[in-house]
This record gives sequence, C-alpha cells and structure tokens, in this order.
Amino acid sequence: MINILRTIKAYIMLYYSCLSDIHRYFKYSLTNPNNKFKDDNMSSIVLAQIHSIERAFSLKNIKKEFGKELVSNLKNNIKFIKNNENYKYELTLFNSAIAEYNKYHDYSKENILEIKPYKKYKHIRFNTSSSFKKVILSRHSIRNFGDTKINDSDVVKAIYMAKNTTPSVCNRQGYEALVVRNKETCKKILALQNGNSGISGIQNIIVVCSLIPSFFGSNERNQPYIDGGIFLMSLLNCLHFNNIASCTLNWSTDTKTDKNLRGLLKIHDSRVIIALIAIGTYEVKEINIASSHRKKLNKIIKIVE
Repeated sequence: MINILRTIKAYIMLYYSCLSDIHRYFKYSLTNPNNKFKDDNMSSIVLAQIHSIERAFSLKNIKKEFGKELVSNLKNNIKFIKNNENYKYELTLFNSAIAEYNKYHDYSKENILEIKPYKKYKHIRFNTSSSFKKVILSRHSIRNFGDTKINDSDVVKAIYMAKNTTPSVCNRQGYEALVVRNKETCKKILALQNGNSGISGIQNIIVVCSLIPSFFGSNERNQPYIDGGIFLMSLLNCLHFNNIASCTLNWSTDTKTDKNLRGLLKIHDSRVIIALIAIGTYEVKEINIASSHRKKLNKIIKIVE
C-alpha cells in the first residue's frame, strides 16, 4: 500500500512539474498565436526564414524559381521590426539575403552588400596536431557531400572520442548513437524527417538518443535533452576532426512520425530521439555553405557582478 501511495505521489509531482513547463512554453513560444507579432518571436521567424534562403544557396542544385513564397512572407514579416533599433542585425541579414536572391534571379541590379547568405568553404584535412580552436571554428553544416566512400572506422573513432569527452549529469552517460548504413533505410529516415531537400551525397545517418532510465525524478525531466544535446555537439566536432562532413537534422516532429521512426529502427520507448546527423565525406573542391551569421557577443552574454 505504501509503495502504491509513493508511486501516485511521484506521478502527481511529475504531472504538476510538466504542467508548469507547458504553461511557460505556451506563454512565451509561438505555440501561442498571440505571440506572433511580439518582437522576440518575430525576430526568430525572420531569422529562420533568412536561413532557409541561406541553405538554398548552399545546395548543389538550386531550383530555378526557389523561394518566391518564402521571400514574400519574409518581406511582410520584416515590416513589423523595420523601425526597431534593436533589430539592426536581422535587418542587415534580410537586406543581404534579398539582394543575393534578386541577383540570382536577375530581378534587380542592386549592389550586393558585404554580408552574403552563403560563403565558400574548402575542407583542409585535420591531423593529430590540429588545434581545438581550428577544429571548432572551421566546422560547418555541409549539404553537398563528396563522392569518396566514408571510412567506417573514422565514424566509430568520432563516437569514441565524443563519448569520452562529453559531460553528463553525475557521469550517468545516458545517451547513445545509432549508426544507420543501409541506403534504403536512410532514404526512409530522410522521408520521415522531411527537412533535408536538396542535400546530396548522404552516406550514413546517426540517430542520437537519450536513455530515460538514466534520469531521476521530476526535477530531471528536461535532463535527457540537455545531456543528449551536449553529446550531439561533441559528436559533431569529433566527426569534423576525423574529416567526416555532417549536417544536423532536427527531430521536431509529431507523435505519429516519431513512432514511425521508432518502428523502422526498433528504437525502444525508453529512448528520447534528440536529433539526426547526416554524414558523408568532404568534397575535394571548394563548395558553397550557408553563412549562418551569428549574433553579436553583446546580444547573448550577460555579466552578473
């Protein structure tokens, strides 16, 4: 009887903790339709739409009439922040993306701004003496993979490095990496993810998961995503160090699609799928990559004395 009561109490505590999360998320996120025209939310919409244009320019085969509807929506959304001094960064990126878009379609002969939605990248192979700074600052999401076959041992080496360097709550190491090599299975995964159009040359997909049994109590309900996310970033850097190109594919999906992937890969219900990583080799030649411009440091750093 006591054990039953403890179980009920633990469930109720978790339920109310989750209700608090739901309330906070709904109050401030774009799940709430009333937030669409608030500055911070609109900024996120604009940055996401600009990045969609950046991604298009980084693809090997750009669709001739890409982005018409996207650019139209972007122009409408930018109106809501165009007179706001706090959003010069977003406006600069917008002007740059639109100028490059117009140039590509020959819609106008405007001068192109210095900031472009894409840049050139040529991979220089790393070795054991390569500095950490050089590795992390040269890593980019790659959407045009090379033709050379991926070295399976390099993938294993990258995962080995990541699992040995990733911190986790109380060193519980509640994460795992599923490496999918079968081409047909990879195609099915990409169809479920549905955010990878135009990416060419994917050879393997790594599915990063967190293990729910590794976490304690309602106070750790978000820890699977934190630990899984840290492992994901470690793995991306380790893949790059081992000269493996990668592109992170988000797994922000509905319950049905999540179940479909679990069924396809036989992922146990005790796992949380964090993200997918498309991997392949680097092109020998120079390629286009999305610029993915970063916010200024003073936008993200807060000093508390």
